[in-house]
Amino acid sequence: MNVPLRILHLAKYYPPEQGGMESVTQILAEGVSNSEYAVEVLCFTKSKAGVESVANVTVTRLPVALESSSQPLGWAYFWQGLRKAREVDIVHLHAPNLLASLQSILLPSRTRLLVHWHSDIVGKGLLGRLVRPLERWMLARADVVIATSAAYAAASPQLRTTAAKTTVVPIGIPVPQGDFSSGAGRNFKDFLRGRRLILALGRLVPYKGFSTLIAAAKDLPEQCAIIIGGSGPLDAELRAQISAANLNDRVLMAGRLSEDEVALLFSQAYCFCLASVERSEAFGVVLLEAMARGVPCVATTIEGSGTAWVNEHQCSGLNVRPGDPAALSQAFHLLIDDPTLQQRLSEGARSRFNAIFSADKFVTSIRGIYARLRIG
Repeated sequence: MNVPLRILHLAKYYPPEQGGMESVTQILAEGVSNSEYAVEVLCFTKSKAGVESVANVTVTRLPVALESSSQPLGWAYFWQGLRKAREVDIVHLHAPNLLASLQSILLPSRTRLLVHWHSDIVGKGLLGRLVRPLERWMLARADVVIATSAAYAAASPQLRTTAAKTTVVPIGIPVPQGDFSSGAGRNFKDFLRGRRLILALGRLVPYKGFSTLIAAAKDLPEQCAIIIGGSGPLDAELRAQISAANLNDRVLMAGRLSEDEVALLFSQAYCFCLASVERSEAFGVVLLEAMARGVPCVATTIEGSGTAWVNEHQCSGLNVRPGDPAALSQAFHLLIDDPTLQQRLSEGARSRFNAIFSADKFVTSIRGIYARLRIG
């Protein structure tokens, strides 16, 4: 009888806490969890700590003692990670993660280390400079490094030093589900009033570029409306920007959305917008949610990011310069004025998703890497 391969994911957070890294960790943990693999996740939580089994994955959630520049910290996480690493075959580390980087250089020599590089640490000042040496040691210790796109791997100063052990595995997600026929949650009809919906989702932080999207709304035709879903520290500032520009009838800050509300809005969306302005947006997992549903995307050509590769220009959507409201507005006008273009990009979005970004392809690629590590 074969002994299951023991996998430990070191993650910052895990669903139901929301985020791209969180959803990727869940897809991989649940995707490989079967008789061949015993999978565990160690993560922080902002709610109730504890241990539970979710979809045959053991999830240990530990409290955050301190959070600095989006990096959660806590001694319980650090010590439990080291203890659990002695019991597993492979540590699958999701970076950036300050404490996991420190843990990585203290792992037992027999433990294989896979570093899943979601993003460089961008614009974090002193913290970024302190973490950089840790990340270099972590990458030197790693047996395999995964980059989410060739564009990001080529542009990342850290990944360029470890090219020989870096492999590109694009993120994939399941085809999104959601029951919006039940009438649960808000329906947004009073705001939309039959207008074409430009949808944007994400944490309300500077690098997401929501202020640029709001500025672009001033030049949109009357038959369009924008809904921004998400929560975060810029909520009050963005609402003030909308009010100051007299755009309350054009742009709705919807706050945190339920899965059914997200599904409803995607079903009504004419296009999806990812207006991010920094390389902190390394991939844009939310683009895949739109593409899987056949919703054309308008994204930005952030230098050194994978977003413009994920959303192929004139295939699954349109790409414009970051931080440029006029360029965003022009892209929206192209789609609104040309329904044939919108339909062609809708079909292209779904086809590109199925060809490259399915969860099955993603999980199969990671299984192959686990198998090579086991043999090695």
